[in-house]
Amino acid sequence: MSGDDDVVLEQYKPDKTYNKQKRFDCENKTINKFVSGSLKKQIRQKLSQCFVLLDTNNADRFIGFYTLSAFAINASDLEALSAGSLPSRIPCSRLIMLGVDKNYKGRGLGKRLMKSVFLKTIEAAEKIGIYGLFLDADEQAYTFYLDHGFIALQKKVKTKPTPMFLHIDTIRAAFRDSA
Repeated sequence: MSGDDDVVLEQYKPDKTYNKQKRFDCENKTINKFVSGSLKKQIRQKLSQCFVLLDTNNADRFIGFYTLSAFAINASDLEALSAGSLPSRIPCSRLIMLGVDKNYKGRGLGKRLMKSVFLKTIEAAEKIGIYGLFLDADEQAYTFYLDHGFIALQKKVKTKPTPMFLHIDTIRAAFRDSA
């Protein structure tokens, strides 16, 4: 296995063939199926943007990724987090999927991807209204997102993803702390 200096992050290009993309395995069937069957189509349709981690020491092997899109959340879902009145729909970015190949776990690559997600969200917030970052965390990723400062918007239910949110000010602070 390569060192982390040989891992690069780049924007996903749907017309490019990525080494081992079809064999990507992050030990989550939903994410694996998405990467092998739907990712290219989603990016071509402009439904989200994707950024990928490639192992340059292993023929640019596809080893991790995330997808990010524009989103709006109901203000009622954020009542507990709000310091005042909000419009009925709140603009935010949405982390749709994030995964690291099981052979590369434990090397901080998930944190590296989150840092990029934070940066992209901050960049978008500087250009348009973005109140924060929304995601639906599955059971295996719930603690990872809590550790990054996300707040659950509903009580965690074992069989369903948990909606989570992170305010833009918290993202900016976290990015400054990790930079």
